[in-house]
Amino acid sequence: MYIEGDYLDGVTSRRTSARLEVINNGHHAVRLHVSKYPDDAHQKIELDYRDLMIESRLGNTPREIAFGEDQLFITDDNDAIDELIKMHSGSKSVSFVHKLETSLPLIFIAVIATVIMVWMTAVYGIPRSAEYIAFQLPEFATEKLGGSMTVLDETLFDPSELEASRRQEIRDLFAPYLASYKDLKPKLEFRSGMMANAFALPGGEIVLTDDFVNLVEDDKELLAVLFHELGHLKYRHITRRALQDSMLTILIILVAGDTIDTVEFVAGIPTLILDLSYSRAFEDEADKFALEQMHHFDIPVDYFASVMQRLESFYSEESGDSGKHIEGEGESPQEKKSMNDFLSTHPSTDDRVKLVEQFKRDRGI
Repeated sequence: MYIEGDYLDGVTSRRTSARLEVINNGHHAVRLHVSKYPDDAHQKIELDYRDLMIESRLGNTPREIAFGEDQLFITDDNDAIDELIKMHSGSKSVSFVHKLETSLPLIFIAVIATVIMVWMTAVYGIPRSAEYIAFQLPEFATEKLGGSMTVLDETLFDPSELEASRRQEIRDLFAPYLASYKDLKPKLEFRSGMMANAFALPGGEIVLTDDFVNLVEDDKELLAVLFHELGHLKYRHITRRALQDSMLTILIILVAGDTIDTVEFVAGIPTLILDLSYSRAFEDEADKFALEQMHHFDIPVDYFASVMQRLESFYSEESGDSGKHIEGEGESPQEKKSMNDFLSTHPSTDDRVKLVEQFKRDRGI
């Protein structure tokens, strides 16, 4: 049997036409015939099969056989190389990689296994890893991950326009509760420049905007939101989300590889959905923490529901939405509302009200 290919002498990059002769007996099991060799019109190289390093088959890519000092024989005749391996090693099988890529059942099993592995990594592995890492990070690293008030003040916020007496009133109200969470290093901040909102930064800053303070009708509603933000700090949600987003991006790149540019939109859809689910999970955890703490400090939990309803009404008015929905073709108002809830990083207000009611029933309130 002869196998046609090219010979490289390991000294130069020049390829020379060659033919590998397969011998089934004798000490030298393989003979390489090199045509038009510079120093000899026709060179024969006797080789022992045991000295050959045969590259595993990968589809129909050219196969390399290495021998001697960096010498190579390269051929496209993969089937002949497989026969050579069978003839001299007694093996009746080709490489696992080649089997995998040429067997539809194995390809199907591999695809299913990959999908399951990626799904489990995204849904379970990444959140658990991010949680572990977040609680192991030193404080300075946590603060860097979440940004700082200095950056936000330079790019987003304006100084608070609330009366100094009002700000002090809220600080005095919050003081005994913040003292219970000294380990979180909470610091209350007031800012304008953003609509009604409240959020926490990993450094411990809890920011209340002027619009939000002016929105509430009872300061106990402010306490409800305070406990919610303390929940974010306690469970290091912002740090964990930053870590999860980074891990998820890396996972998508590993799966999509070089095709990430051409399938950016498709790859972005599962990334978006998973990121939103992570956010809702954090909000749920902070909501439950807030209700537990309000109950612990004998603050009626109904204030949590009322402030969430107030926020929803505020944003509905700001967006010009009076509660009516413009129906799209084939889309009911309920379907539209469900989609909005689904694509929200926060649980819906209805779900939060139900959470409060369930909490009251569980506690017999």
